[in-house]
Amino acid sequence: MQSSESVVIVGGGMGGMATALALGRAGHPVTVLERDPLPARADAEEAFLAPRRGAPQVHQTHGFLARLQVVLRQRFPDVLAELLDRGAMRLPTTADLGEAQPGDEDLEVVITRRTTLDWVLRSAVLAEPSVEIRTDTTVAGLVADSGAGTTPVVRGVRLDDGTELEADLVVAATGRRDAVPAWLAEIGVSLSEVVHESGLMYLSRWYRLPDGFDIAQLDAKLGGDLGFVKYLGVPGDAGTLSITLAIRPDDRELRQVLSDPHGFEEGCRRLPGPDQFFHYPLRPVGEVRPMAGLVNRARRYLDDQGRPAVLGFHAVGDAHTCTNPLYGRGCALALVEAVELADAMAACPGDPAARSVAYEMACARQVAPWHELSVQMDKMGADPAGLSAGPPDPNNPMATILAAAATDPVLGRGFAKLWNLIATPAELAADPIYTTRVAAVLAKPERYPPPERVGPTRNEFLEAVRPLLGAGAGAGTDDAGGDRSLPALDEEATTHA
Repeated sequence: MQSSESVVIVGGGMGGMATALALGRAGHPVTVLERDPLPARADAEEAFLAPRRGAPQVHQTHGFLARLQVVLRQRFPDVLAELLDRGAMRLPTTADLGEAQPGDEDLEVVITRRTTLDWVLRSAVLAEPSVEIRTDTTVAGLVADSGAGTTPVVRGVRLDDGTELEADLVVAATGRRDAVPAWLAEIGVSLSEVVHESGLMYLSRWYRLPDGFDIAQLDAKLGGDLGFVKYLGVPGDAGTLSITLAIRPDDRELRQVLSDPHGFEEGCRRLPGPDQFFHYPLRPVGEVRPMAGLVNRARRYLDDQGRPAVLGFHAVGDAHTCTNPLYGRGCALALVEAVELADAMAACPGDPAARSVAYEMACARQVAPWHELSVQMDKMGADPAGLSAGPPDPNNPMATILAAAATDPVLGRGFAKLWNLIATPAELAADPIYTTRVAAVLAKPERYPPPERVGPTRNEFLEAVRPLLGAGAGAGTDDAGGDRSLPALDEEATTHA
């Protein structure tokens, strides 16, 4: 049996709780430090309504990719079962791709609220006897042994009241806007990071669906990209719905009209996909929620020679690698990192240097490719086919392949694996069956015309929305609404996973 090492985890979000569960079940004594209150919740509804100052992203739209479902099924089947019991749904991504094939069970996405996922995961952590969660606790820095010419060794954390809490290992699960670089700089570690701005901000709103609403009656298209706005509507558990519109932060006019609750609703009615929800009586829940600072960021915790920059310290989730949340990868990647860290600890007991190398190399294989792909997709405007900029280009090979993938079993499953983090771009490119099918499609592109862009132009959209600002139109609202001033963008609201 492996020896146990004491662990302090800073942050009680998705990455922190997943790491606590993985390490706690491996026999390590774990203390989670969370600055928000996070009192025990009686049910998922209370969790949904509870404010999260340190993690406002939990109230944004979330799509949980198939990789998250696969890891839960393999490593935490009880958590997945509880999530499904609480109303979460597994939806296949291969419904239009002919007969079911082996492996299709790995291509099911999870539909639920982020707050419900967090609540179920936190409940599982609270049931672990080796894990303690301390809320209302703020970490001010790291406690470390360091000297000239030596690699600093972290041996605990310093709280904001000056108290020191010792541990064999400290894990930062502190989110997108964290103090990790400053903490490490204080102990002599210069952290290397690369940041790519996404050029987007979110505006999201929640609704209650009518009783008896059947998700099966919906068209499969729930989102799209019209160039001036990207959008997604996602049903959640317990009869809920969230809709997010992503626009450029400097588009002040569009931001103004969509920040108004009536302008937001009328805008959704004009978008193919979200419009179908407004055929039913919806009840808004809360205001239109803005969120900015959507970036791709990669941090290096090994030096140029592949040696650990710091010992006794690791990062998971956005504290390690951020991807533009538009692609929905954050929660799945945080879960992957949590189990990879647990595996590295099991493989390298009592050896912090070997553990650090093993963990970072696993992240290079399992996480880095998705950061790189997010950067590339942002450069293409998140629309690889180039359809959002105007009429489809029949000479665009990516548009041809995507058009074929809508119904082709080989290409469709290939792209489903890619979007759901099941196969990396390199793995997909190395699949001879997939590449042979790509070549066949590109040899006769006329058989696969890309779809026409459907939806209004920016001017048409604005002309339809402007007259309804503050007019009390639509299904009504349970908040104040009608304020045409631009909402403040809370910079804390940028840790979306």
